[in-house]
Amino acid sequence: MTPKTKKWLAGALVVAVLVLPFALRGLHGEGGVDVQVQPAAQHSVRPTILASGTLAYGTEVNLTAEVVAKVERILVEEGDTVQQGQLLMTLDPKTYRNAIDRETAGRRQGQIAIDRQRATLALREAQYRRSQALAAQQLIDRNKLEEDRLALEQARAELATSTESLRRAQAVLGDAYEQLGKTEIRAPIAGRIVDLPIKVGETAIPSTNALAGAKLMKIADVSALIAELKVDEADIGQVSIGQSVDVYPASYPDTALHGRVQKIALAPTIEGQARAYKVTVTLDDPGRLNLRSGMSARADVYLGDGRAQLAVPVEAVVEETAETPLADDGDAPKEAAKAAEPKLYVWVERDGRARKVAVKTGPSDDRWQAITAGIKAGDRVIVGPAKTLRRLRDGDKVTVKTAKELEAANDKDGAAS
Repeated sequence: MTPKTKKWLAGALVVAVLVLPFALRGLHGEGGVDVQVQPAAQHSVRPTILASGTLAYGTEVNLTAEVVAKVERILVEEGDTVQQGQLLMTLDPKTYRNAIDRETAGRRQGQIAIDRQRATLALREAQYRRSQALAAQQLIDRNKLEEDRLALEQARAELATSTESLRRAQAVLGDAYEQLGKTEIRAPIAGRIVDLPIKVGETAIPSTNALAGAKLMKIADVSALIAELKVDEADIGQVSIGQSVDVYPASYPDTALHGRVQKIALAPTIEGQARAYKVTVTLDDPGRLNLRSGMSARADVYLGDGRAQLAVPVEAVVEETAETPLADDGDAPKEAAKAAEPKLYVWVERDGRARKVAVKTGPSDDRWQAITAGIKAGDRVIVGPAKTLRRLRDGDKVTVKTAKELEAANDKDGAAS
């Protein structure tokens, strides 16, 4: 390489070093960065709490036996619609009919005893009156009169005892009839048979435990559905009666069932180390959706009233961490290292340039972020593209494009590469 050539290359390199920054600035600033903007405006901001749970019918009744007996007849099948008071099942009544016969006989014996003691009482009363007359004429001594008086009192006591025994026998007989009546299982509500686990010949037992024979059947009012949700203890303080809820059944994951919070449990349910509270939600009519009790579901519990407030798309808000230097006045620092203070800002397009504006935020949802300070309604907020938001510098020239124009430009760049 000749000295002349070397000198020329050195000069070109110097020019490149001097010119390149200005060229890049021109490309970045003067040419304009393609961005999409959206004016800050009033929007309904509805933050949500995520929860999970199951669907249930609004009214479900588990029928259990109140007496021990074998199932004699089952008059319905699972899926049948029944009316309140309808006979559903009969248990073997033989034992309880025998008890009625036994107690009926005991009551008759008690009545016979009362009749006999009434006759005895009448005899003692007449005898005592005669003794009183004879004693007045001094035809008998005072001892005989006292004996007749005591016999009269004893007859009265025996009659009273027999009368109470008869009342007891009548009460026992009433219990026997009541027990017999419990061998007929009737529908306590109108609804549909949704579970029928017992069979004819099996023994029904009065128990609330999960034992064979303890559960006869389940009747549900299938016209109304509820959702029983589990809300984490960290979120339950934000839930209140009447809040709006969208429930998404597992079988229809893209279909929302609208409802409202009806009841919030006061005591938690504990699963391992986690604590959650049961929240009951009444749901609107699901229409033709084929839903069943026990289906799993997820839910969005909406907080607040959803009132309109100044908001921007959530993707427009950028967070940065600014390092705050420690005090150098000799005071002991509050922390051993530099404190990181997160700051939020948005990019606003003003006169064709990007301006970085610090903002204060309020509640947010999946789409909107409420802004309480920093910008006003109508400000043209830059909302994308996302990679552009991260690379913008205050004062950069920008060119506003529509979403379709940005997409077309991206497609063109992709094809060129």
